[in-house]
Amino acid sequence: MNPSSQELLIDIRGLKTHFPLDEGVVKAVDGVDLSIHRNRTLCVVGESGCGKSITARSILQIVDKPGRIVEGSILYYRQSGMGNVEVIDLAALDPYGAAIRDIRGKEISMVFQEPMTSLSPVHTIGRQITEAIRLHMPLSKREAKAHAIEMLRHVGIPQPELRFDDYPFQLSGGMRQRAMIAMALSCNPSLVIADEPTTAVDVTTQAQILELLARLQAEHGMAVMLITHDLGVVAETADDVAVMYLGQVVEFGTVEQIFFSPKHPYTRALLKSIPTMSRRAQGRLDSIRGMVPDPFNRPQGCPFHTRCEEKIAGVCDRIAPPRITLEDGRDVRCLLYAQDIEMTPVQDAA
Repeated sequence: MNPSSQELLIDIRGLKTHFPLDEGVVKAVDGVDLSIHRNRTLCVVGESGCGKSITARSILQIVDKPGRIVEGSILYYRQSGMGNVEVIDLAALDPYGAAIRDIRGKEISMVFQEPMTSLSPVHTIGRQITEAIRLHMPLSKREAKAHAIEMLRHVGIPQPELRFDDYPFQLSGGMRQRAMIAMALSCNPSLVIADEPTTAVDVTTQAQILELLARLQAEHGMAVMLITHDLGVVAETADDVAVMYLGQVVEFGTVEQIFFSPKHPYTRALLKSIPTMSRRAQGRLDSIRGMVPDPFNRPQGCPFHTRCEEKIAGVCDRIAPPRITLEDGRDVRCLLYAQDIEMTPVQDAA
């Protein structure tokens, strides 16, 4: 997909985030390509360990050590007034520098997976939200408090004037997540990254949080990057979908393209594993055979070929598939669609 820069917010190309350890190098993100558009929701899906969260953390330059970005670009198309667009490569910024700290939390914010561990247990939620507001907005302490209370009311927390002085342990899981969302939205960001925000809550609260994110997106006109492993959530909320496997985006397209005409064998396998009402009660759920490869022993060629039902013998185990743009505009990494592309076998990393 190649939208104009006016529609594009984040354009990630060839991103590699590695963790050098004594046992070897963990290639958590190994050549990710994806785009995030203004006023749209991108859902990133895949099995645990595929690099979803590290990709999100790389955008904000908050990857835990010893992890670091070793290659690639994260182009941020910032609107700078008068219709002008400033392009900033977030991957090239100093993780501790003023430039990224001015963007982090203000223009790009993040809602983490578990609010109980993301919020400080020794400070009230009001103090934590006002700290974020005063860091990025020229408001007095009183004005910041009023803004924080209004944000808590905006996300549906009852009696926000009283909840402002509560500690995280005094709130339910759903309320803590709403407080996290209030903090993330307090500076009116262009992009909100939500890393599995409904994992730690029950299904009723999950529905409320997803509805809240959709309503706030419509009101504020922001982009949302939603990381999830729940394909039901994807079908309900996504505009665009990125399917990740072993540190790469193996398919990227609109939600209609992914659900109604999946191209990559991994995408098809994920969709086949979803239980449906038409499935016989006695039947077994389809599953993807094999296991995700060990990060220290990645397979040569296509990373999915060891589990793929459609692999080409002697080809998929030798050649790493390039990113291919199909006629309908989607991107896919699969040798089934690379007949006209000149390819050479990958070199053994050892």
